[in-house]
Amino acid sequence: MKILKCDICSKDITTEINKRGYFHQAHRDVCEACYDQMHLSVKPVIRTKQPFNYEWYDRLIRDSIERAIAKGKWDSR
Repeated sequence: MKILKCDICSKDITTEINKRGYFHQAHRDVCEACYDQMHLSVKPVIRTKQPFNYEWYDRLIRDSIERAIAKGKWDSR
């Protein structure tokens, strides 16, 4: 059995691979808790962007993940 580690919080992702316990976002393996926190963090920013642009969204997600990896956790807002 392969054990993944969350690239943000470095916790083991113990859920089996065929079940949904991790997300592959921006070439990173992210646990469900960090994935949920990511969406809570960027939701207010996304709602203010007019007109919406997927390139901008992709860059926002990548930058947010890279900042979280550098800190080892998500910013609490």
